[in-house]
Amino acid sequence: MEVALISKNSLKIKGRHASFGVDDSDKSIYNGVIFLNKIPEQLNLENDTVAINGPGEYESGGVKITGSRNDGEMFYNLNMDGVEILLGKLSVLEKQQHKLKDQHIVVVYVDFITNASFVTSLASSVVIFYGEQASALVEKLGKENIKAVQKYTAISGKLPVEVETVILEEQISNF
Repeated sequence: MEVALISKNSLKIKGRHASFGVDDSDKSIYNGVIFLNKIPEQLNLENDTVAINGPGEYESGGVKITGSRNDGEMFYNLNMDGVEILLGKLSVLEKQQHKLKDQHIVVVYVDFITNASFVTSLASSVVIFYGEQASALVEKLGKENIKAVQKYTAISGKLPVEVETVILEEQISNF
């Protein structure tokens, strides 16, 4: 499975049998689009693409998704290709940190700068930060060996033993 940056504020999460956009409202072909923010008024999805925005249990393409709401804001747990993923905004995860269970991968949209050290306790393998403020947050964390990539790939059973910190950012080509 892979997590790839589409733009500063949107992702694609792709598994063997399904792919999902996160806060992406273009005409890309996905099994579903997961919204951390409100669904845009001008939503332009393919007919068979499911918009996921609300609490409840969803299943599409063999991927199980559980949406939870906190003060009107959403976060999601996904099980894709045997990898457990927590997906949410930093502000929401911070409020819920004591109620969340350990996941293989935690994907965090950085919507404000704070002491985000709690996030590493939620991940057994990888923490992935993205968003316009992600670089500033990771710098504030003072972590070493940060991977800066546009796409992160993980395989169940081959996840890192030590928690890795990854920042998704657009790569500038020298060509």
